[in-house]
Amino acid sequence: MTDKILEGGKIDARQTLYLLVTMIYATLILFIPQNTVAHAKQDAWLSFLVAFTGGVIISLVVINLSLRFPGQTLFEYLPLILGRFPGKIIGFFYVWLFIHFCALVDREYCSHIVAVFMPETPGEVFLIHGTIMAAYIAYCGLEVLARLNQLFLPLNAGLLTTLFVLVTPEMKVINILPVFDTSLLSLAKSTITPLSWFGEIVALAVIIPYLAEQKNIYHLTIKALFFVLILIELATIGVLLVFSPTLTSSYFFPVLSGTKMINIANFVERLEIIPIVIWVTSGTVKAALFFWAAALGSAQLLGLKDYRPLLLPLAVIVTALGYLLHPSIIDLLNFLTQAFPFYALTFEFIIPFLLLIIVLIKGPGKK
Repeated sequence: MTDKILEGGKIDARQTLYLLVTMIYATLILFIPQNTVAHAKQDAWLSFLVAFTGGVIISLVVINLSLRFPGQTLFEYLPLILGRFPGKIIGFFYVWLFIHFCALVDREYCSHIVAVFMPETPGEVFLIHGTIMAAYIAYCGLEVLARLNQLFLPLNAGLLTTLFVLVTPEMKVINILPVFDTSLLSLAKSTITPLSWFGEIVALAVIIPYLAEQKNIYHLTIKALFFVLILIELATIGVLLVFSPTLTSSYFFPVLSGTKMINIANFVERLEIIPIVIWVTSGTVKAALFFWAAALGSAQLLGLKDYRPLLLPLAVIVTALGYLLHPSIIDLLNFLTQAFPFYALTFEFIIPFLLLIIVLIKGPGKK
């Protein structure tokens, strides 16, 4: 069973649903619309439907695997499936994955603030600030993290919907016509990147033991993925209707650019603060969740009784990775759209799928 000294918090069904939604959509609406539209043009909305379907498949594999080892996280049942040494090696790879995810979220936050609002401020300031916030929330534990997100998500979803409504005077239906005009190859290229974001649902393998109720986890997860789909479709269709595919694919941050178009009676305007609020609050929660997963996994693999002493060294690693691996916004965008999907999907789907096959053949765990 999971050591309660490591993490004694429990989260209910609603907190779980909200946390899964934030974990995926927080950074999905930042860069992904631009990349998806670049390949699928006006049919970008269709790419997210395909990615959603892939996310459901990934979640089914991860949940099926985790429920066979009640009360145990991914880091605890890996040695039971693969053997002690190989299991711990794969476990440390997953620790690295969550550390890298956290560093990417921090870097996206830092790059956005510097590029759009404070170009003269050193990016390291925001990088360190984001890491400190994520580390502190992770220190407070999963239950506090879930409660904080329970406050932010309804606010952010409401703000995003409000932006969509306010920008409707600038929308032109002709910008998303003709429908179904994209080739299958272009559709596949446009789907792979958002699929890797939906695949971040693999973090469920660490969260499931701390759910107060696990019987509805399949329903909750698919519901969360569907809510993410609604939010990203709102953002993508909104910017397409305003800018057309050509202009949308030329912007680094199309949602922010769409917000700048809002001008009602020369009174309601300059609402760029709204997407900033969405990205900062949801991005901090997302980074904190991955930070918590990396610290908890490290402690379990090392046999420690508390994960909190690991937060400081992990914070140093996350900050260094965010600064060294992706020194510019162009480098970050190229990585997220070209290398990240194949790298991430290896951990999100291929390894869990192979683990499930091994479990089905060898029989460890509960049926």
